[in-house]
Amino acid sequence: MPATRRALPGAILLIATLVAASSSSARAQEPYRVRGKITSVAADQLVITSREGEVMGFPLSPDLGVFAVAPATIDDIKQRQFVGLTTVASGDRQVALEAHLFADDLRGLGEGHYPWDLVEKPNMMTNATVAEVKEVGADRELKVSYREGEAKVQGSQTIYVPPSVPIVRMAKADRSLLAPGKDVVLLVRPDRDQIPVVIAAVVGDRGAKPPM
Repeated sequence: MPATRRALPGAILLIATLVAASSSSARAQEPYRVRGKITSVAADQLVITSREGEVMGFPLSPDLGVFAVAPATIDDIKQRQFVGLTTVASGDRQVALEAHLFADDLRGLGEGHYPWDLVEKPNMMTNATVAEVKEVGADRELKVSYREGEAKVQGSQTIYVPPSVPIVRMAKADRSLLAPGKDVVLLVRPDRDQIPVVIAAVVGDRGAKPPM
């Protein structure tokens, strides 16, 4: 049975932007994220156990977008890369909780600096181009820049990335990646009949877990 969920906060959603080009249907309601582990998968149905322990079944959209995350390291972060960083405030610093490094054909997607929902305390997602990388002990200090909003207003952030945080590479994939036991972040949107449908899935690959 499909599960219904309350929409999570945040007006701009990373994965929704990633699949915008592949999904042309009108959006009756705002998508929301569900995180968990795949229990079973069929041609048009996915069952997961959520991170809260709830077993949830969803139909899959015909236009499903699938994205793989694979392991990376702090040394893989380079100038001019397009990256996604979930951050929390620590004193006067923005400190990363995770980092994902986009493949070149995903450059510019989800660009901006906006609220996220990885943890209970206030946290932000910043999808931006790395302008400068500086080593600060074992950490990296990243100066990143982005354009956001209809007016494409230029913005920038300075974000500290500790070496202990999860770092992954993110790329397009296909449905064959969906398999029992894989960690997954789903983007779900109710259809016109209010049935929650998966429109995108970010799936762990090669031992990586989607950290976002």
